[in-house]
Amino acid sequence: MGIVKASDVVYEYIRRDDEGNVEGITTAVDKVSLDIRQGEFIAILGHNGSGKSTLAKHINAILTPTEGTVWVDGMDTSEEDKLWNVRQTAGMVFQNPDNQIIGQVVEEDVGFGPENMGIPTKEIWERVEESLRAVGMYEFRKYSPNKLSGGQKQRVSIAGVLAMHPKCIVLDEPTAMLDPSGRKEVIRAVRGLNQVEGVTVILITHYMEEIIHADRVFVMDRGRIAMEGTPRQIFSQVEKLKELRLDVPQVTLLAYELKKRGVALPDGILTAEELADALSAYY
Repeated sequence: MGIVKASDVVYEYIRRDDEGNVEGITTAVDKVSLDIRQGEFIAILGHNGSGKSTLAKHINAILTPTEGTVWVDGMDTSEEDKLWNVRQTAGMVFQNPDNQIIGQVVEEDVGFGPENMGIPTKEIWERVEESLRAVGMYEFRKYSPNKLSGGQKQRVSIAGVLAMHPKCIVLDEPTAMLDPSGRKEVIRAVRGLNQVEGVTVILITHYMEEIIHADRVFVMDRGRIAMEGTPRQIFSQVEKLKELRLDVPQVTLLAYELKKRGVALPDGILTAEELADALSAYY
């Protein structure tokens, strides 16, 4: 079994009126199954309301399925006595870093999780240093989080999760509130954790540029998995992505339009370098 496995997961939001009577039921996740191996970089894409964030909250047991099962490192997330272990194994980073940062000083904030776990003080400081170095924020360890940019705060949030030594990090639209340079900083840090530290990364996003380095991509629509494959396989299907109301990276779109006009280019070009190489081979 992989580090995260979902089998026929259904999640229903029940809407009630002021008297508590059921007004309606929305199926946010509808029969989703997936199997994620340790060390993979997985991206889950989808427009707003596609169910991707609801699915993410199941991996950290913030939500548990209405039907079906989610296992994290072999633990059933709906078993209450496993909750603490599930959350230690799969750390969660949210959209707004201000909701996750609680310390007055960066290094204190990063040490908060390990301290709650009862880790000895000497090891806490080792973990704080290691985690801040991993996200490129060690020189800011004495700063107040209020003095940091959005991208820097989000990297501190990631360090705080990393200090708890999770096997897997789930990032729920971690760059949604950041400017382009902050987005790049955070994605670079996330890729480093995956490649250097071997942490399994599950990135929930609607920014296409963020997923080109993922091992596998799941595209969600109306609570279901509509597409699955490598970034190249996904981006080779420009028309289908448009039907699902998703953008494609500018360079992929340019290559697609050139191909439609008769330029012999391969499908699923992901970067400007790939496009330049393909064009130079063509000409």
